[in-house]
Amino acid sequence: MEFDSWIEKSDRLRERLSLLGPESKPAWGRMGAQQMIEHLLLVCEISNGTKKAEVLTPEKHIEKAQTFLMSDQEIPKNFIAKFIPEEPIPNQFSDLNTAINALISSIEKYHVFWKEKEETTCNHPVFGRLNKAKWNRVHNKHITHHLAQFNLL
Repeated sequence: MEFDSWIEKSDRLRERLSLLGPESKPAWGRMGAQQMIEHLLLVCEISNGTKKAEVLTPEKHIEKAQTFLMSDQEIPKNFIAKFIPEEPIPNQFSDLNTAINALISSIEKYHVFWKEKEETTCNHPVFGRLNKAKWNRVHNKHITHHLAQFNLL
C-alpha cells in the first residue's frame, strides 16, 4: 500500500475522520474510535514539541526499526507497541469531534514546529531520533494503519 500524505493534507484526513461515530467499531484491535484519535494525537504531540518521549527501542535495534519505517511495509494488524498500556487510557476529551479537532490542531502545530528546521531531530519511542521527513513517514504510515483499522480507506 502506498502511504498517503495525511500529515500534509489534514483537510482530507478530517474528511475521512468525519465518517467515524462514537460507536464505530474497529476491524481489529481494542481501541474505540475516540481512543484511536487520542492515540494519534499523542504521537503528534510528541512530534510537534508539545510532549517529550524517551526512546524505548535498544540502540542496536534502531537501524532495523528505521528500515521498516522507510519501507512500504504496512504496520501489522494487531501490532501493539510496548509503550501502549494494556488498560485503556481514559478519554482526554468530552467527545469524538472535540478529539478530532484537537488532532487537526496538533497537526497544524506540527507544521509550525518543523518550519525551517527539517533536519532537527526529536525522539520517537520506537524509531529513535527522527528528522521531519522521518516523522512525516511515521505519521503517514501510522494514520494509514488506523484508518484501515476503522475501514476508512
